[in-house]
Amino acid sequence: MLLVLSFLTAPAAKQLETLQRQHVTVRDIAQAVLASQPDAGDYTLQTGEDAEIYLTGLYGLEAWTYTDAAVYAVGGADAREIAVVKPKSAATDTQTIAAGLEEYRQNREADFDGYLPDQAALVESGAVTCGWGWVALMLCEDMTGAASAFETAAGGGTVYTAGDGGLTPTDTRWFVPFDPPNKFDMTLYDTSAVLDAYASGEESGLSERDAALLTRCREILSQCVTEDMTDFEKERSIYDWLTAYGSDHKDQSVYDPRTPLGQVDNTNPYGVLVKGQGVCLGYATTFQLLIELAGVECTTVVGARKENREDHAWNLVRLEGEWYCADPTLDSTVRAAWGRYEYFNVTSAHLRANDFQWDYLRVPECTAKRFHWDGVSALPQ
Repeated sequence: MLLVLSFLTAPAAKQLETLQRQHVTVRDIAQAVLASQPDAGDYTLQTGEDAEIYLTGLYGLEAWTYTDAAVYAVGGADAREIAVVKPKSAATDTQTIAAGLEEYRQNREADFDGYLPDQAALVESGAVTCGWGWVALMLCEDMTGAASAFETAAGGGTVYTAGDGGLTPTDTRWFVPFDPPNKFDMTLYDTSAVLDAYASGEESGLSERDAALLTRCREILSQCVTEDMTDFEKERSIYDWLTAYGSDHKDQSVYDPRTPLGQVDNTNPYGVLVKGQGVCLGYATTFQLLIELAGVECTTVVGARKENREDHAWNLVRLEGEWYCADPTLDSTVRAAWGRYEYFNVTSAHLRANDFQWDYLRVPECTAKRFHWDGVSALPQ
């Protein structure tokens, strides 16, 4: 079982190591895990050639992928084992090392299966855990204690980032390095001409496409926005309209293997509002365009889901100086199915815990909760 507690991007891991955990070593973490076990005295630290047998021969690790490692094992026909490895590059080598350890764990389980069922069960319940710039293999009697000890010793899930008021803590649990799938062209559509024409009232210089898009935007805003609305009320009203519209206008052709990219323009507001077909990037850029026309600050984040297998895009909205995450694409499905929202004005931590990946250090960290609304409970005041 590959249990991914956390991955850090390389810069984040470097910040954590520099600011918070300089004194921690692989042996410190391994001994912390060991101390959580009722049978700690049975394990032996592997050194010299014995350590090399584990790291290179059994785990299949290449020397250039890690800077340090500690292995404690009982050995022989006893499967109990704890290994902690420090990847050289948290962004790339972490996953390679974790994959090697997981393959070893599965092979070890197969070795015992049918012969020593109690040992096979122990290996099956074990885990490869990644987090805070470390990778650990834990085949222990008390896996709950082992996981807790690793989390505490490895960094506790907190990295410090530079903000206006100095260094501020950010929850980094569930971080997965962003590796763009690039199946779609995720280039953002240039809406500057539409925004300028709306602000000035001068539309003569617009292309035919942008003129048609602006006409649709005016129609929608006339239904959704009034002058006396607060920024949050404008956002909520536009979000309501777009998620309801999106539930019936998603480009279904992307699910056909013969047309994996779907319809032309499905990634931009023209495709969504004029042609009536869109995918996530189209809905995110449409939401940004509409809400900016209404005078609310917004941006589009290009990232991924499904552990970087699927391109995805969503929005950040700024309300009273604080940033919130919003995903009109996914909420158009949630709303249609359950009549509520799951991704409206949520935190960055909420997205990470729900399999969103992005370039974490280049995007504002959203922590505010005041204007979160699930569509069912009372509205924030």
